[in-house]
Amino acid sequence: MWSLEEANLKIVRLREMPYGTGRTAAAEFIARTIENEGPEQKLPEALLELVEAYVFGTPNPASFATFSQLLRLWDTHPEYFSEHDGRTLFWQFKWVTGDLAAWPQISRQQARGLLDEMRKRYAVAGFSAAAVDRAEYMWAGHLGLDEEAERWRAIWLAHGEDEMDCGSCKIGGTLRDHVVAGEFEQAVALGAPTEDLCNREPANSHRQLALAYLQLGDGEAAGRQLARAQATSGGHYDPDDLGMEFEILARGGQLHAALDLLAAHGQRALQLEGDPGDNRGFLRYLVAGLAWTAEEQRQLPTRVHQAGTLGELYDWAVQQSVPLARAFDERAGNRRFTESLEAAQQEPRLADLVVVTVKNTGLNLSTGTRAYGAAQPVTHQRGASSIKHDGDADPYVTADGFLAAGDLVQATYWYGRAGEAREAASQLMEAGIAFADAAQSLAQLRERGRAAELFEHAWELLLAGSAPARLLLAVLVACGQVAELLGQYEGLEAAVLTVRARADAEHNQLEQADAEPWQVVAAAALVTHADDLLARLYAAEGKYADAAQLAGEVAKTYEQAGQSAHCGVALLLAGQCAEDAGQSTQAAKFLEGAVAALDAAQRKESKAKALNLLIEVLNKTGQTHRVQNLLDGLL
Repeated sequence: MWSLEEANLKIVRLREMPYGTGRTAAAEFIARTIENEGPEQKLPEALLELVEAYVFGTPNPASFATFSQLLRLWDTHPEYFSEHDGRTLFWQFKWVTGDLAAWPQISRQQARGLLDEMRKRYAVAGFSAAAVDRAEYMWAGHLGLDEEAERWRAIWLAHGEDEMDCGSCKIGGTLRDHVVAGEFEQAVALGAPTEDLCNREPANSHRQLALAYLQLGDGEAAGRQLARAQATSGGHYDPDDLGMEFEILARGGQLHAALDLLAAHGQRALQLEGDPGDNRGFLRYLVAGLAWTAEEQRQLPTRVHQAGTLGELYDWAVQQSVPLARAFDERAGNRRFTESLEAAQQEPRLADLVVVTVKNTGLNLSTGTRAYGAAQPVTHQRGASSIKHDGDADPYVTADGFLAAGDLVQATYWYGRAGEAREAASQLMEAGIAFADAAQSLAQLRERGRAAELFEHAWELLLAGSAPARLLLAVLVACGQVAELLGQYEGLEAAVLTVRARADAEHNQLEQADAEPWQVVAAAALVTHADDLLARLYAAEGKYADAAQLAGEVAKTYEQAGQSAHCGVALLLAGQCAEDAGQSTQAAKFLEGAVAALDAAQRKESKAKALNLLIEVLNKTGQTHRVQNLLDGLL
């Protein structure tokens, strides 16, 4: 049995974990242990944490049973609940009733029972009915009972401010109502919440406003709202967030950006790992975003496992949506969800969305002091026109000025001019640097085909100019990012091996010349980085077994160098690839090492990703007993 102090510490550590499989498994472990062994007075807190993990991390209808257990505990042992626990219990009532809409297997009779229970308990506890009336409104609206929903909405809004009603969510919900109803002017007039913010707001409202502005034909305002949503979301996407941003980008004509977003953040959403309601909503966003161009750009590559092309992705989304819509229709007793899907298939393209910010990664070439890591504003390249080019000035310096001002079009042009001038003067390495910078600017503009061609020319010049391995590797990393976006990897493996050979030769020369130790270490690190890049190339090409083996070897090198973070990231790659190659036992070993290394490096997000995958692998292979031992050690 844990002591009170031990139980408290484990719950504190649990709260530090990001939502996901790992946190949910840890919450289940803590709740199960306390329920079976004590200390019993910590059971309410443990169960509250478990409900939160289910609701925000790993959707599971078990959240209803867990919450029912909490209610029974509240009735039989109210002394176990602190004042904070009690308020949290009633706050979570809203989450649980809100999730009624997410699970079509929950009958209307069961839902009515829970809503009535909520009203009774709120009254006994001395809370107003505001949150209950909102739950009634949301449930009636979900079922398509429009008159009843409007009646409950009026009752809810009449309460005004309430301690159990999130003020920012009230604004966000009203915005969503306006957008769904096609009342775009009203949505814009309302605006986003600016105070009493929460884990959903104001990012959710900014997305709603982006879609409203796009519907009104104002692509610039829509772009600003989308940028604000991304800036306030913390980089985390649930299926609803991801789907809505995808629809905004796609219907605003930014198809490449939409598909990039999906490839970068959509792995779990595309695997339909959300609850049925999340999955239905996410798929509808995909259908609505792609409907206008599903035939015209059918062969556009997507880089997602579910579909190789845009047309296949659209067909897949429709196919997956149909049975979900029917399941929700059956409970509602109408065709509203099927009709919603049919409407999504007719959604038109909207105004041109103006992307306000572009992350400019730079190449960190030349002296190694130039690095454009911060986001650069790109709003029709306005403001950059004030930069003048002196006829005697170095075009490379002029290009740097345009890049700093966010004018990627002019930066591309002047980097190209610099490359041409340097190549004409037989300054091959310097010309390669300029052309590589031009290619990177094109990549930021999503002109990937032209960027790939320019990177190839830059590469030839850098090789001919005897560029050092450090410079070649930097260009290859940038070139590889473009190749991955295009799905075209021809020639990259040979290029990486060329860099590795050059790095190895430089390392040997430094050793033989009895150079400074730090120089030898830095040269050896370049060899390792080349191997790391090659492993990632294998993974991108689907050569998972080769990628897993090489990434594992790279991890050992990082470990010997005392680089825990790099070691952990390499082991995570090895584990992912081993699992994709069907090598579950080896994957578990790699992932266990990744969790340990990333824990030592205090890389919370990466550690959570490794832990999530490890638990999934162990559960899939029938090693659930190891999950408990793993969590006991981590907590």
